[in-house]
Amino acid sequence: MKALGLTWSFGRWRGVEVRFHFSTLFSIPIAYYLFSPVDLRGLVEALLWVGGFLLFIFLHEMGHALAAQLVGVEVKSVVIWLLGGLTNLAYKPEKPAHNFFIYAAGPLMNMLLAFLCVTAYIASAIIFLPISNTPETYIWLQMFQNLFLSLAILNLILVVFNLIPVYPLDGGNLLHAATEWLFGKVNADRITLAVGIPLLVLLVIFGIVARDYILLAFCVLIALSISSLNHNMLRKVNLGINYLFKRAGYFYLRGDYERAARLYTTDVEKQPENINNYLARAGCYLAMGQKARALADVERALRMNPDHLFALELRGELLMLDKDYDAALVYFQRAQAVNPNWSVPYFDHASLLMERGELNPALEKFNKAIALQSRMPLFYVVRSLAHFKLGDLKSAHEDQDVAVGISPEEALVMVDVNLMLYEDNFEWAKDFYGRILEKRPHNAFALQGLADACLANRDFVNAEALYSRAIEVNPKETRLYLWRGKTYVELNEPAKAKKDFERASSASDKLHLKRQADGLLKSFS
Repeated sequence: MKALGLTWSFGRWRGVEVRFHFSTLFSIPIAYYLFSPVDLRGLVEALLWVGGFLLFIFLHEMGHALAAQLVGVEVKSVVIWLLGGLTNLAYKPEKPAHNFFIYAAGPLMNMLLAFLCVTAYIASAIIFLPISNTPETYIWLQMFQNLFLSLAILNLILVVFNLIPVYPLDGGNLLHAATEWLFGKVNADRITLAVGIPLLVLLVIFGIVARDYILLAFCVLIALSISSLNHNMLRKVNLGINYLFKRAGYFYLRGDYERAARLYTTDVEKQPENINNYLARAGCYLAMGQKARALADVERALRMNPDHLFALELRGELLMLDKDYDAALVYFQRAQAVNPNWSVPYFDHASLLMERGELNPALEKFNKAIALQSRMPLFYVVRSLAHFKLGDLKSAHEDQDVAVGISPEEALVMVDVNLMLYEDNFEWAKDFYGRILEKRPHNAFALQGLADACLANRDFVNAEALYSRAIEVNPKETRLYLWRGKTYVELNEPAKAKKDFERASSASDKLHLKRQADGLLKSFS
């Protein structure tokens, strides 16, 4: 296991696994530095303070864990580390009130502990110190009295720090839960970001002025976590990390699937025993619509490890693309069994059920997927289709609004492999995009999405008009020229089609789109 992830299990308490991170070992030299003990009494005080510090962090996290269990949320583990703790929930509750209760429980636990420490401090002063009959006993009791006061102050510091409204601190989660209840999920993300980022900047400035490098390291972790509240910000963070450490992943995230596949091929040649390289390349092939090549990599991965989670999921998706739903379902269920807390198998299972017309069971699976991963725009978009088919327009529109609020581009423009969603669902697509375009007639993503839906349902005249409007708004988007060119082919306008394919070929910075345009141009030779 990598050093940064090294933890030790200390058993289970109330069904929750308790783990300590290796960084907690550094609390001992830190306590020695703070207390500088010169005798046995000083050493005991330092060790008790360390023990109390770790105990209070543990009880803080168990407060979260017990609250989660009370509202029916599974708690996978509690991890204690040098700068705090982490309660790993199987999923985040959909009800804001449940989230508020869970994240309030930790600070409330520290308030209770501070009260108990103050009570012990007062009791020692009133009851025990007066009856001490030797100077040595008096000095030891005084040490314990001072320790209780120090631990009370420590708990109050933990309360104040944790209640700073910066995500993912408890205060940030409480702010998010309250604003979600009042203003909805998307607005809660925005408000929490607007409040949290300036406060995080102030923490960084304080850390620099105070030369508190531990606080600065903690601020870096907070910054990475707070980026998850904004899909575009998280995407930029992921792009930056992948650019530095995994260039193939960087190209994949940019949608340049052929370049990514070539780099993964290099990785496969260097490390043929690494199953993840085959699966990453399979993902690239699947995104480009090259199902046979994707299948070859997935089958190779399954031979290497028949129970690999991602391999099972990809195999099921390939079977679903071929409309072999019964076989696909077997793989999705196997993936769920391997990791019951991964959202994707539930989403794919739900999509499969919806394809078979089993709408209510599909909704249950969609709900489970969204409970496990609440910031995936596609999950809400596809669930809106299930609501639409059931005649629940209110719920369908709510899901569409949430998806667009998370990421307009990912909600409104389908990647090529998902364009089949539009087939035979034209009324839903017109309702979805019509609502967006009614408010923002020049929204390039909505124009492109509706044009794709028209093309998928062979409404070529409207598709051409919508692609042309989208190009006026966003003339640098290669896919618009490529797909409008295909529309012109269907409309028997070869000169216009050729011109669009030439534009797509010359302007595209993504190799698979350029290759596709060049292939279409050959038909005019």
